Amino acid sequence: MTKQLATHEKLEVHELLTFKTSCVTKAVAMRELVKDEKLKQIIDEDIQNSTKAIEDLKSILQK
Repeated sequence: MTKQLATHEKLEVHELLTFKTSCVTKAVAMRELVKDEKLKQIIDEDIQNSTKAIEDLKSILQK
């Protein structure tokens, strides 16, 4: 049995998706300004994790 999301749930997931997309965009832009290698690694990890979260959220909305 597959349950579909209610409208308000879809809107909440969409809001999270928008927020995560904004975070990735900002992280990518800020990474170019960073000189510290450790901080670059942290930003890279954040970009990878956020990109995964974006894909997960997209898959939730496609169900």
